[in-house]
Amino acid sequence: MSHRAIPLACALALGLSTLASQAVLADGSPAQQRAEEAAGKLDISKFLKPRSDAHSQNFLFGGTSVHQFTIKEAGRYEIDGVASFDVTDPYTMKATLESEQGEVVATAEGDRASDGLNMNTELEPGVYKLRVRADKLGAGKSGGNTYEINVAGLSESGEKLSAEESGIETGNGLVFLDTDGDGRRTAFVDANDEVATIKPATVAAAEQAAREKKAAETGNAAAEGASATGAAATTSAAATAAAETSAAAATTAAATGSAAVTETEAEAEPDRRFDEIVTDVRILEKGEVMTFDVADRGTVTIDSETFPGSEGTYKLQMRLLDESGNTVASDKGEGFQGDFHLKTVLEPGRYTVWVSGQKFGSSMQGVNNYTVRVQQLDVK
Repeated sequence: MSHRAIPLACALALGLSTLASQAVLADGSPAQQRAEEAAGKLDISKFLKPRSDAHSQNFLFGGTSVHQFTIKEAGRYEIDGVASFDVTDPYTMKATLESEQGEVVATAEGDRASDGLNMNTELEPGVYKLRVRADKLGAGKSGGNTYEINVAGLSESGEKLSAEESGIETGNGLVFLDTDGDGRRTAFVDANDEVATIKPATVAAAEQAAREKKAAETGNAAAEGASATGAAATTSAAATAAAETSAAAATTAAATGSAAVTETEAEAEPDRRFDEIVTDVRILEKGEVMTFDVADRGTVTIDSETFPGSEGTYKLQMRLLDESGNTVASDKGEGFQGDFHLKTVLEPGRYTVWVSGQKFGSSMQGVNNYTVRVQQLDVK
């Protein structure tokens, strides 16, 4: 799935739609355990300070990061890798720009002496990925540890254009990501007036089981055809075993009341809810930062997270408000653990997350941003 932003009107329409029939997995079942385990996998470096295709999120030094963007108009573009103001150590950046087909379009290198990375190239409409290897040098490795990528079109005279003038897909709110290539969908909300609907993890697990069963059956049928010609007996046996395994799992799920999704439902209009909803918040922010919809009664978790190693430098608290503004649940960091971790059962409806944060030490110490992540574990 492409890391794209789509217009708010479309996002709202997609976010509010639900399946006609719901799949529910039994509490404590292996499928639910897998669903909760999958829901807990989140590389928060992907979500800290995301902005748009034109301006990336914060990336960490010490590895390879990818910024994906969409170009709508052919022209010359400038791509910069810029270290945060508090990066004091020498550093290096090496970048490769790839087309949607994986072809290398351009390469560039930069360092502290050159004020970061700069790439200037002609681009055709399409989706591109910029892979950046960034490393800080020196024994101390003090100060800040992040950088960002900026993409801008250039005029005929070489001046930078705005994102709209550049022909860069900017999006208007929700960003849809498949973080691990497994079909799980993340909505990144970058404005208070944008609303997405959360999908229960157990529903997502049931849908995935149905897709795997169908894929196994399709592979089995193809393998049987090949076997009939004497060309693929081994493939047929493997596909048959996979189909039997998936079918047995689906049968067990149905027997335990875990409501396997039927083939008809799996082939119907796809569910447009999200496996997780994420927003980026400043540590010192105080107020409403996210609104989301719950379509099915169930257990919802709301967690704050930031980069490891920042423990003890901040303390956060949150309140969950219903549509009338009443507090339905709350949580706050305690002692050395400054994050909040709320787990509560919610009825269908619209909810708003209110936060307040404190930071200890100077502004140069610790992190300045954190993420708020919403997930629904089950249907009750």
